[in-house]
Amino acid sequence: MNIQKVHLLNLLNTGTNQYIIPFFQRPYVWLKDDCEILYEDVIETAQANKTNPLKEHFIGTIITKNSNNSSQMTAKYDLVDGQQRMTTFSLLIKALANCVDLNQPNANFLYDNINKSLFFNDAYGKVHYRIMHNRIDTVYFDKVMSSDKNTVFTEPVGKSNILDTYRFFLSKFNGLTNDELLNYNNVVLHKFPAISMVLDAHDDEQEIFDTINSLGVKLTTSELLKNFVFNDSQTQDLYKTYWEDIFESDEETIKFWNTKKTAGRLYRENIDVLLYCYLLIQTQKDVSLEHLFKDYKDWLSGKTTADKRNFLEGLKIYAEIYASFPSGTELNNLKFDDTEKRFFHVIENLNITTIFPLVLFIYKEVADEKERAQCLALLESYLVRRNICRLTTKNYNNLFISIIKSVKGNLITTVFEALQNTLLSYTEDTNRFPDDSDVKNAFANSILSNQHAKETLYIIALYQVKTVLNDVTVLSSNSFSVEHMMPKKWEQNWGTLNSQEEINHRNYKLLTFGNLTIITKNLNSKLRNSAWSNKKTVLQQYSSLPLTTQYTALDEWNESTINQRAEDLETIALQIWKK
Repeated sequence: MNIQKVHLLNLLNTGTNQYIIPFFQRPYVWLKDDCEILYEDVIETAQANKTNPLKEHFIGTIITKNSNNSSQMTAKYDLVDGQQRMTTFSLLIKALANCVDLNQPNANFLYDNINKSLFFNDAYGKVHYRIMHNRIDTVYFDKVMSSDKNTVFTEPVGKSNILDTYRFFLSKFNGLTNDELLNYNNVVLHKFPAISMVLDAHDDEQEIFDTINSLGVKLTTSELLKNFVFNDSQTQDLYKTYWEDIFESDEETIKFWNTKKTAGRLYRENIDVLLYCYLLIQTQKDVSLEHLFKDYKDWLSGKTTADKRNFLEGLKIYAEIYASFPSGTELNNLKFDDTEKRFFHVIENLNITTIFPLVLFIYKEVADEKERAQCLALLESYLVRRNICRLTTKNYNNLFISIIKSVKGNLITTVFEALQNTLLSYTEDTNRFPDDSDVKNAFANSILSNQHAKETLYIIALYQVKTVLNDVTVLSSNSFSVEHMMPKKWEQNWGTLNSQEEINHRNYKLLTFGNLTIITKNLNSKLRNSAWSNKKTVLQQYSSLPLTTQYTALDEWNESTINQRAEDLETIALQIWKK
C-alpha cells in the first residue's frame, strides 16, 4: 500500500492518470452549504499565503486502487474514497477557467493552463477527462467539463447537484481579474494537500471502507452495503435493475432517499430507514441503526449469488412500497376520511417511526385497499389511545417485532383479523390496548406535551368538520397552535381561590385536555391572560372549529366546564379511535 502526502497538482496533473468512480458509489451529493465552506477555505488560504507561504489546508484522505482496465494510453485508478471532493475541486477549477477574460493579453494561454488539470491527451491526441463519473452524474459532469465561457446550461436549479455546484463557483469567480483567477488556481493546486492511499489490485477495499466507517468518516449504511453487495462481479449485472433504477434513477429520486427523517432519537436518511425495516422484517430480530451495516454483513455473509438476488428483489419490493407512503408536503392538508394520510400524519407527529417495519409488512401482505385501511385505522386507534393514556413507548421496537411474528403465525383468515387478535391479546402496560374507561380517565387527567395534545385535538377537529354541513373539511395542522382556554397565569384576571389545595387543583386541571384547544394564531400575553369575558371573544375570532366555538358562549370557564368539555372530547375520541 502506497501512502503519501500529495497536493491536488500531483493528483490532477500527473501523466495519464485517470480516476474512475465505481458504478456502485453514491451519486454526487454536495449542496450549496458545502460549497460555501470550501469557497471560504480557498479565500482564507489565499489570504493567509500572502504572509505565510507555507500555509496549507488539508482535505483528508483520497483512496484509489490500481484498475485492471489500465492501458498503454491511460493509467486508470478506481476512486474508492474521495469522489465527492475530487469532483467538487474539478468543478471549481472549471469555473475558474471559464471566468478567464479571453480579451486580455495571453488569456488563451492562461485558460489552457487552468483547464489542463481536468483532462489529458493520449498519444493519438484523444481527450480523456481526469475523472470518469458513473451513471446519472456522467452526463452533467461531462457537459461541464466540455463547456467554455459562452456555454449556457438551461437545466433548472435542483436538476443536478453537479450543475448547481459549477454555477455556484462560477457566480463567485465571475468578474475577477485574470491574475486573481490564476492565483486561486495555484492556491487550489499547491496548497490543498491530501493523504493519497493507493491500493494494490489484491488489497481489499471493502476492509478499507469498514475501517473508514469505524473511524467516524461519514459513510452511510447504504453506501457501505452497496459496495459490499456489488463488489462481487457475479452481482454487478443486477445493479441497474435492483439498485440504480430504484434509488438513483434521477435527481428527484436521489433526493428522496437521502432525505432525513427521525428514527427514534436519531435522524437517518430514508434509504437507511428502509434498510433497517427490511432487515428487521427478514430476521424478526431487533436491529441496531448504529451497527446496521455490520448486521447486514453478518446476515449476507455466506449467501450465494442466488440468495443475494432474492435479497435485492425483496428490497426492491419494499422500496417501492416505502416510496409510496404519504410524506412531507403531502401531509400538510388533510380530510378526516383520508385514512392513509391521517395514519402517517399521526405516527409522524407522535414520532413513532419504529412502527415502519410493521407498516411495510402489512402493505406487502395486504393487497386489498379496504383491508389495509382497516389495519391502519386499528393501529392508529391503538397508538393514539396509548399516547392519550401516557402508556410507555420504550419497548415499541421489540413490540412491533412481536406483532409481526404473531400476525405471521396467526393468519386465520385475514391480516386484519390476525392483527386485531394480537393487539387485543396484550395485557401488560407495555403493550395493552387501552379500554374506553382508560381513555375517559385520560381525557380528564392526562397531561401531554403540546405536540401530542395538538395532534389529538387536530384529528378531533377534522372529525367534527367532516360533515356536509361544514364548508371546510380540509385542515392544515401547520396552521394551528395549542392554546389554554384558562391561561396558566390566571391569578390576575380569573378571581381568587380559598385554599392552596384549590390553587393546586386548578393549576393541574388547566393543563388537561378539557382546557386545551387549537387556534390559528398565537395570542399575545395580554390576550392570553385576559378574563374569560374578553378571552372567549378572542378565541372565537381565532378559531372557527367546533371544539372551541361550542364553548365561547358560556358565561363562565372553570374546573366544572373543563371537566364537561373533557367528557365531550372523550366521547368524540371514542367514536374516532375504536377498539
